[in-house]
Amino acid sequence: MVPQSAVIVWQMGGFVEEVDCYFVKRTSAFTLTVERAGESLAEEQYSSLHETMVRAGELRRSLMKVGFLPVAASEAEPQPVLDSLLRHFVKEGTAALYVGYGA
Repeated sequence: MVPQSAVIVWQMGGFVEEVDCYFVKRTSAFTLTVERAGESLAEEQYSSLHETMVRAGELRRSLMKVGFLPVAASEAEPQPVLDSLLRHFVKEGTAALYVGYGA
């Protein structure tokens, strides 16, 4: 089950079930998880958001090669609005709310 604090990167429709890919920011790493029907298929940790997103893209392309299709945005679970995601990452200390000259 996708935690509420997670950011869903993509969702793919398979032959029977959907596959979700999401990440959660932990203390010193981003934990990338691929899940099918609530069962964790893969869980990997990366030190940067960039590395996390590159790996998520690789996993998505691999699933598409074997016949999975992206879930349309209208079919996907509703996601928190961008503003609340930004505030979450500010609260967690991974992003600054306002970028100033010293940033």
